[in-house]
Amino acid sequence: MVTARAIITHAHDAPAYWQIGNLWRTMATGVQTDNVFTLLDQIVHSGGGGGPCTHTHTQDEGLYVVSGKCTFNAGGNDGLPAGPGTFVAIPRLTEHSFTVDEPDTQLLNFYLPAGFEVLLTGISHPADRNEPPPPGIPLPPPHLVRKLAADYGQTAVLGMPFIDKARPGIMSTNPTPGATIFPFTAHAKDVPSYWYKDGLWSVLGSSKQTGGSYTMLQLNLRKGVISSPHIYNDHDEVFYILGGDCTFLLGDRIEECTKGALVFIPKGTPSSLRVDSETAMMLNIHTPGGFDEALEQLGQRATESRLPNMGDPAEVKQTDARLRNMLLDGLGITNIAVTDPLS
Repeated sequence: MVTARAIITHAHDAPAYWQIGNLWRTMATGVQTDNVFTLLDQIVHSGGGGGPCTHTHTQDEGLYVVSGKCTFNAGGNDGLPAGPGTFVAIPRLTEHSFTVDEPDTQLLNFYLPAGFEVLLTGISHPADRNEPPPPGIPLPPPHLVRKLAADYGQTAVLGMPFIDKARPGIMSTNPTPGATIFPFTAHAKDVPSYWYKDGLWSVLGSSKQTGGSYTMLQLNLRKGVISSPHIYNDHDEVFYILGGDCTFLLGDRIEECTKGALVFIPKGTPSSLRVDSETAMMLNIHTPGGFDEALEQLGQRATESRLPNMGDPAEVKQTDARLRNMLLDGLGITNIAVTDPLS
């Protein structure tokens, strides 16, 4: 039985914690999402090469660099640079580590399923203001880190995050024996993108790449109604607003959100989306994956990284209504025949 309800969390008033020199904001937790998903918004104040040493998780992990710079090591591929707009996918049980190379780097971390947020909040200090911590915040007791790590799926490989500081010798990684899903990095300028619904939809992580766990998109959308009221019967959806202003219909309520807001829409929730600013940039996660496969059929493959010219037939794909309905049915999407309050 689904008990999750749609939520919007704004970064400026999200529950916040201090640990290892970082500000961590819990944008969505397992309690809120039926254990499907958790997302943390962290600001690493110090930079200068700090970061977690080599470890694994039992969850799939995704990281998106909003600003700043990091270097990732994952599954035997070490020294992967990641600047603003870079997405890093870490499949479950994959050895990984990373360093943060610029101060005040902002990272989004999500995990499927949830659980890591319990480890984090259990060893961190509640922040009394929404900014990086002052000097002198003590590190957690090692025994508590080890206990919560064991309970929530984090395993030390060359060292234990939150206990061992990053240093040469404990940051390298090895391939996962028998793996069929592998870590990767992606940026919107380098991945397949599609003109669809008056926007540019870039596939940062496909269902195939993630073993069906999720689809990760970056959307650049023009002002107007993007989706009319509909329900996802079989999967959950997440938005994170990178820039611009939007309004969401979520069940029986209407909510406005702007940069730094997370929107979680559980399966079975009527929803629609309107962009209120001239353009808006956002991340869009579907779990389980599959939406990207329909997007290939519904959208027009973009030849340039820009918004489509809606007056140009070459940039607007005309999809047969029967095919479109078949694709939407395959995704478990039901359109609702009601007047859209966002129109």
